[in-house]
Amino acid sequence: MKYVLLGYDLDRSLEHLAAKDKGALHREHAALHLTARASSGVRLISHYRFRSPPEATTVHLAGTDLTRRDGPATSASGALRALYLVESDDLDALVVLAGRLPAVGAGATIEIWPLVEPRIH
Repeated sequence: MKYVLLGYDLDRSLEHLAAKDKGALHREHAALHLTARASSGVRLISHYRFRSPPEATTVHLAGTDLTRRDGPATSASGALRALYLVESDDLDALVVLAGRLPAVGAGATIEIWPLVEPRIH
């Protein structure tokens, strides 16, 4: 089954890391990509970091009017920092993997969402 892990910096602790500490986190994430499958049975398909909230664009359809505005849709979206697409048959293994993410050790919070594959007829 596929899942998305969403990484949040709710208390903004990652924003204040020194550049060398951010670089170390990125290197730890890269190493985790290489070891995740072998050690946990979780296939890490992809990982993306989000750019800063002002770079987001929100689109909304109100009646027949399509509106567009700069920034995230909600203030909580501003704390969204990373997305991991993973595959596993074991939710417990995903929880363990989430706890191993370097950003969690620096204060990040992870949500695990199961995904539904679209049915194409």
